[in-house]
Amino acid sequence: MKLSCFLSAALFLAVLPALSSQSGPDAQALVAQLHRAHPEMSEIGIDMQTSRGCRTVASTDPGDRNQACESDDIAPMRTGKESISREGKELDISLPLHDAHGQLIGAIGIELAPKSGETRAQAVNRVRSAVAALERRIESKDQLLGQ
Repeated sequence: MKLSCFLSAALFLAVLPALSSQSGPDAQALVAQLHRAHPEMSEIGIDMQTSRGCRTVASTDPGDRNQACESDDIAPMRTGKESISREGKELDISLPLHDAHGQLIGAIGIELAPKSGETRAQAVNRVRSAVAALERRIESKDQLLGQ
């Protein structure tokens, strides 16, 4: 009995470092999950400062990945304030992106058309709510970058 307890404890201690070093989803996985949960968001992208400057580190548009950040996405990273514009019938909403500890780590840009009867403010609040839920899942910038 004592030997089995000892072996169980030893096994747990051997596995513990692997469990604690597991990170959450990377940026592309989070973008894909957010898009599946909110298909009305026609485009989603995450921008961050990297060793190569400001880059789109994840996007629903494969052509945007690893590209230099657009100016409307840089502003939320610098100011901590959102940027909202209209592109045709869609809203282009760029929000500062924080980790679960409240640290500003980048920006997230989302394009969507407001639902029928939905005001601009209601659409923006819907995006804010979805991003807040996403931020709670981000342990760190390194997690998003897969480091």
